Amino acid sequence: MKIITVDMPPNDKKFYIQSMIDIYTLAKNPLVFQKPRTITSAYIDVSGKMGLAQTVLMVQDNITENFGSMKMDNFVVKEKGGFWVVYKAKFKFLKRPYWKDKVVTTSFPADNQLIRLNENTAITTIEGEPIIFAKQEMCCLSFDRHRPMRLSSVDFPTEGFPEAFMTDDFDRFNVKPEEYQEVYQQKVLPQHIDMSHHMNNIEYVKLALNVFSASDLELCIPSELEVHYLGESKEGQVLKVFRADHNGATYMRILDETDRPVFEMKLRMM
Repeated sequence: MKIITVDMPPNDKKFYIQSMIDIYTLAKNPLVFQKPRTITSAYIDVSGKMGLAQTVLMVQDNITENFGSMKMDNFVVKEKGGFWVVYKAKFKFLKRPYWKDKVVTTSFPADNQLIRLNENTAITTIEGEPIIFAKQEMCCLSFDRHRPMRLSSVDFPTEGFPEAFMTDDFDRFNVKPEEYQEVYQQKVLPQHIDMSHHMNNIEYVKLALNVFSASDLELCIPSELEVHYLGESKEGQVLKVFRADHNGATYMRILDETDRPVFEMKLRMM
C-alpha cells in the first residue's frame, strides 16, 4: 500500500493514509471484519449525505461485528468478568458518501497494549478508495470494580495485526471552562438507553450536534471529528450541553446535574 502524507491544520499532527487500500486481500486476515453496505435513508442527514452521528454509528456497528467474528464481543467477555468500552474515537473525513452510495467497511484491532487497544476502521468505495478513516481507543472493564482488565485475561489476540490506517494521537481539548456557553438541557429518556442500561455512545454525539442548526449541518464539510467518553449517564438524569468555538474548531461538552463531565467532542470543518 502506498503511504502519502496529508498536511493537517496548524497545531494538528500529521496523518498518514493509504492512497488506495487492497481491502479484499486485507479481509483474508482472521482479525479483519469487512462488510459491504449501502448508504440508506437511515444513514443520511439533512444534506442527503451520510451524517456525522450516522458515521459514528456505522463504525460502531462494524467494530461490534468485528469483535463478534473474533469471538471477543461482550457476550463472550462477560463470561470472563468484563465488558468492552470505547474511551476515545477519532474520524478523518476525506469526503462524505451520498444516499444510495455503495461502500465497504473494514475494521480490525491494530495493536494490543496490555490493558487497551486501538481499533481501526476504513470506509471505502468498493474499489478501495478511502472515504473515511476512524480510530477507537478501547479497553475491557471488570464488572465488579469497573477498572481496566489486562487484555490477556480475556484472551485477546497478541499478534497478526494489520498495518493501521490511522496512527495519529488523540488530542487534548485545551479549551478553558469559561469559553463554553450552555446551549440547552436534555433529560435522558428511555430511547437513549442501550443494553448496558446507560446512554448509548451515539446518543451523546447526537446531543452534541444539536448545538448546530439544520442549515449548518446541511452545509457542513467535516474534516475531523474526535469524541471522548468521560462518564456514564442513566435514565432520568438531566444533561447540560455546551459549545465553544476555539482555534478554528467547535468543541462540545456535556455535563450532568452535578457538573461532572460525561462527554466531549471536537469538530473541525474544511
